Order: sequence, then C-alpha cells, then structure tokens
Amino acid sequence: MRRYIHAGLVSGLLLATGTAQAAQTDEAEINHPIGFAQRVDAASGGVTIAAVLGNLTGIESDDTDYFTFYGMEGDVVTLDIDGGWGGVRSVDTVIAIFDRDAKMLRMNDDASSTDEGSASRADSRLDNFRLPASGYYVVGVSNYPRYFTNGGGVTNPSRFKNGDYKLIVSGVTPQVQQINIEIKPGNDGLAPINPRSNGKIPVALLSSTGFDAMNVDTQSLSFGATGAEPSLSHCGRNGEDVNGDGRLDLVCHFENQKAGFAKGDLEGIVQGRMKYGTRFEGRSLLKVVPEKRDF
Repeated sequence: MRRYIHAGLVSGLLLATGTAQAAQTDEAEINHPIGFAQRVDAASGGVTIAAVLGNLTGIESDDTDYFTFYGMEGDVVTLDIDGGWGGVRSVDTVIAIFDRDAKMLRMNDDASSTDEGSASRADSRLDNFRLPASGYYVVGVSNYPRYFTNGGGVTNPSRFKNGDYKLIVSGVTPQVQQINIEIKPGNDGLAPINPRSNGKIPVALLSSTGFDAMNVDTQSLSFGATGAEPSLSHCGRNGEDVNGDGRLDLVCHFENQKAGFAKGDLEGIVQGRMKYGTRFEGRSLLKVVPEKRDF
C-alpha cells in the first residue's frame, strides 16, 4: 500500500523541538525494501530525518524504513530515534545498521536510557558504533516486535504499527578527500593562465581507485586561487579518459576571471563534494602569464 507523508507537518514538529543538527531532511518514499534505501547526506557532521512508519491516519499499514549514508573507516556514529513515543502517533521503534551487503551489524529495541529528545526508552538508539570500513551503510527502522534479520527482512511481518519519529545520524566525520586534477588537460608543462582573459579554464577531475569522478555533485564545484571561487561554468555530460588509465574522468570548465588568479599564484584548487556527501579537494600547478612583458 502506498502512503503519503505530510512533510510540512513533520518538519514543523522537528523545528518545534529546537534540536540543532547539521542537516535536516524528510523521508522520501519508496524507501523499502532494503535495496530501495533512501540516500541521505551525513558527511557534514550528521543529519536528522523526519519520517513516518506507515501513516498517521489511524489505519495501520505495513511499512519498514531504510536509509543509507556514506561513512569513513573509524567514524564512531550514533543512530538515535527521537519522538517515536509521544509524537503525533506513538510507535515503539526498532533500529538496526547493515553493511552494503545487507549483513546486520547491530540492532536495538529499547534504549538503555532516555535522552533529551525522547520521552521513553521505546525510542531505540545505537550508541558509539565504529564503522569498520569506508563505504555505504544502511539504517533500518521498524516497530516492535518486528526485529531485523540478515538481508534486511523482519520477523513477525504481520505485526506492524504506525507512527512518526525522527532518525538522527551523528558522528560521521566531515572528510576532505584529496584527488588528482589536471588544469588545461593535454597541455605540455605548467598550464598558462592569463588573469585578463574572458575565456574558460578546463579542469579534469581524475578518477582513481578511491575516487569516481562520475559521482561528483557538479553543482558543488568551485575553482580558483583559493578553491572557494564560484567560477563554475559547466561540466561535460559524459566522462572521458583524460590520462589513459581506463577510468572515466570528469572535465569541467570554469570562468577565468571569476577564478581570481593573480601574479605570483602557483597552483589552482578545485573543491566540491560527492553525491553522497564526502568533500574533496584537488590541486595542480599552473603558471600565471604576465599581463605585460618586461622589455
């Protein structure tokens, strides 16, 4: 059965709590079974998701929620349900975390104690879970007594209950991944930059074993003398293998005058983030061409 979330109502409840989080978002259906987990960005330090199991009409419907985030090895995360008990419609939650292969790593029914956002221990919580490797993880939310199993299924599938809740994912360390870039790809030697030019500067973001340039959030890109300059013009729609290593690279073009280069600058810096939230930075040497030659 398909259901609809009143996002404005749930968001209003979120704001009313006064809880300060790095980011807030609403649940987006369909996010079940586990293969349809909703991707959320927790890499800015955390995320709060306003969600509903089933619906708030009083007519029970079968639902389990799944959310996926990207974390780095060694991150110590907390997965916290708030407002499940005592919200618009109370629900006793169960929470679990899975690896990218849907292997269940940890599960909780009742928290050991209440926290600031919970009126009851029925709000489940997983404290201080250390991510064993960099990659995607899935958080599952169901209701008691529907406990999770490996593969993302639940026990007692017919015993579903509905209600609203907040899922708070915290502890994901904001990472800045260093990547390789090539300014004016194909140019021999240092890339020449004329600060007075009205043209565009092509920059290749080079894919590697740990960086897939085709997963870059292109709208997040900036490039220039400091890396923070809002100089993006456009990126190629299709990748191309710039350096001949068999991987698709991303070539983007930046407005020369907005990049802010000046005499004495020795490198150009690209900054951005991936579609799953991880930030990155790339640097490459260049040569600023004098505006006037000395005779």
